[in-house]
Amino acid sequence: MRHDVIGKDLVFILTLLTIIIGWGQTCCSKWVPSSAAAVLLGMFATFFWDTGDDEAFVFASEMFFYMMLPPILLHSAFQFRMSSLRRTWLSSIVFAWVGTLLTVLMIAWGIMVWSSGTSMPFGVIDALLFASILAPTDTVATISLGNAVRRQSDRSHDNFVVECLENESVMNDALSIVLVRLFSEMVESDAIMNRWVPIEAIGKSILYSFMAIAVGFVCAKIMNFVRISTASLHFLFAFQLYAFCECVGISGILSIFVYGSCVDAPPEMVASVASVSTIMESYVYLTLGLALQNYDVTMWYLSFGILMACLIGRVVVVFFLGGMLRCCGEKHWDIRSLLFFSMCGVRGAISFALSMSLQTRYAKFAQSTTFVVIMSTILCMGGLQKCVRAVLLRDEQRFITTV
Repeated sequence: MRHDVIGKDLVFILTLLTIIIGWGQTCCSKWVPSSAAAVLLGMFATFFWDTGDDEAFVFASEMFFYMMLPPILLHSAFQFRMSSLRRTWLSSIVFAWVGTLLTVLMIAWGIMVWSSGTSMPFGVIDALLFASILAPTDTVATISLGNAVRRQSDRSHDNFVVECLENESVMNDALSIVLVRLFSEMVESDAIMNRWVPIEAIGKSILYSFMAIAVGFVCAKIMNFVRISTASLHFLFAFQLYAFCECVGISGILSIFVYGSCVDAPPEMVASVASVSTIMESYVYLTLGLALQNYDVTMWYLSFGILMACLIGRVVVVFFLGGMLRCCGEKHWDIRSLLFFSMCGVRGAISFALSMSLQTRYAKFAQSTTFVVIMSTILCMGGLQKCVRAVLLRDEQRFITTV
């Protein structure tokens, strides 16, 4: 019977989640983080999981956006304080907005170059749409990496770089979603690229970001004023805030992050959200690995070229902007910090969920290539996790000598 199959699948998923969460409590996670272990376990499990029908596992993008992402963001927001923006606001904004726009342009240029002369040539608007999906760094992976670094170091320099990473991952998602919606509308209406498109994209992203920040801040102050101490009410209110912002078209991601940073949440809620967030993070990475059988990249060389465009674009943009910031007095951005920052360009579930919403003629290829980019960046970062930490958690005397 059908409910017997569902029950077996549920037991299988829960068993895998238990293994992943248990892995994070062992010393092995210092060498292979839980994110990479979850992806590898999910990919390995696809060869043994009998779904009971002809359909393979499907990544539920709507479930991710509306059910899994909010508690993960809340967990990070509870550990973050808006006061830290006083020293990181310039770097955070530059990397999140200017850096994302430059990355979109570089990836789009790479897509057009690699696809020219093939059976799947990308136009300007199609390339910009695809690049907007691939440009943002993953919020879940960045938060997980940031928490790991904080457990290893409490130095001001390290926290500065990690906070900029987290701010970038939250704010660039808001910008990318605006760009995806804009270019999707242009593709559907057969619009052409003109000089007003960049102005509209930048204007909307700035306006919607400030609106999301304002809504999250006001809601947090209201909750602090009425002094609600019930954890369940706080949790439901946060979900309602996120859903409302997404419904009206502004960034729920940015709004709930600001809300969690400013609200005085009861201790039991903070503990509950931390536990739920751990499960959600593990499930997200596990489902990405389980989705392996759904995607078959026939034009592997084109997907590889786009992957290279993503990696090279990240490095070039980070070093360019980091050099500009250092010239403006931001001494934190030395060579090691920029190397670490560029190596944290992990793409994840948000990019994958955005690719699943595509309705263009390149939708199937875009989804497959996005999957390749996500898997490659997650596994590479997982394999280089020890090196990445060594770059950031360096000897203090070496840092002073460099500065």
